[in-house]
Amino acid sequence: LSFTSSSIPTSTLMQQVHQRTPTFHGRHITFSHQHFLLFIMMANDPFACFGGDGSSSSSDDDDARTNNNMEKADRLRDKSNFEQPSAVTDLLHKHESSFEMFDATLASGKGLRAVVAYKQGDEIIRETAIMRIPNSQPAASREAAEQLHKNAIQRAYNSLHHESQKSVMALASCNEDGTDVARTPQGVYDTNSFRLENDPKGGLFLTIARINHSCRPNVTHFWSPRLQQKLIFAARDIVIGEELLTIYGPGQCMATKGRREYLNERFSFECNCEMCREGNANGGDERMLKIQALQEDIALQSSSGLVSTTDAEGQLASVTKCLALMKEQGLGGGAFTKSLFHHGYDICLAAGDYDGARSYLNSELTAVMDSEGVHSTKAIEIEEALKNFQDTE
Repeated sequence: LSFTSSSIPTSTLMQQVHQRTPTFHGRHITFSHQHFLLFIMMANDPFACFGGDGSSSSSDDDDARTNNNMEKADRLRDKSNFEQPSAVTDLLHKHESSFEMFDATLASGKGLRAVVAYKQGDEIIRETAIMRIPNSQPAASREAAEQLHKNAIQRAYNSLHHESQKSVMALASCNEDGTDVARTPQGVYDTNSFRLENDPKGGLFLTIARINHSCRPNVTHFWSPRLQQKLIFAARDIVIGEELLTIYGPGQCMATKGRREYLNERFSFECNCEMCREGNANGGDERMLKIQALQEDIALQSSSGLVSTTDAEGQLASVTKCLALMKEQGLGGGAFTKSLFHHGYDICLAAGDYDGARSYLNSELTAVMDSEGVHSTKAIEIEEALKNFQDTE
């Protein structure tokens, strides 16, 4: 009856951090075996949407805007740039009438909004990266590693169709001047690219890069190794006309001041999302800190194998309380809760409570399907584990 999922990260939010990081905060050097490794740092995938994802938002640009100028969203990618089966191309195009690009605000630039209603767990976008760049570059010095990274981006950019190059350069670069002259392919890539889970290369996704930030997102993202595509799912029900919003960070549950400082340092904008506007008016900041403390306790229990048969009741109480606080804070979507449900399953299984284990596993399955898709590897594994429960009854 055992079923092993990925361990709970330090923060459940860390699993859904939007994986974009500007250049000047975007890499560090590690010395090993007389060589330097340049790592392009982006938050790890799922809550890898608190999981990863400019100057005002990493999805804005500085084009002149008019309030009523609406544009149909497309893949923003010239088809001659890649080869893929027609079935996959069809999967890309079937979403094109379900959202549109629009001028969001002067602060956040262009964004995406729904033109149809979505239910929680609906897939909204799936997209192939227009550029794939190694996350690390081995070199004899920091300067050499940085140059290799820059060269890799420039080569990938030069290989694009000129229309695709224009689409890339229309994106924001949060560590460069906002003018087209100052903007560079490296600045755009390092601002808008994603680190992809268990993949040595990151990716730039032109349509997904247009999704703006909220500390209380209504969409989450998932990298599918099988499809080699980034998928966007509704984290809750979304109404027609509502802007699609993901989360750029931080990877921990912070109070408003801490979140704003992080986003301003990393992406050069002050967040004015719904959650930040609320602040602690309804106890939101206190709630976020409580969630973080509970997540740290749960992560410690999980990573150290401290799932106790004697304190199962207390550990389950922590899981239940954390889930309730997250729901109250508006962070109850599948990507944010799936590892908590799995921990509940582990606790019940260790205590011999098979009915409870089955219940938590069913909840985890729903959360995984809502955030990774019904045919994801993890969803299939959980379905098999549930089948094992039935076979042993």
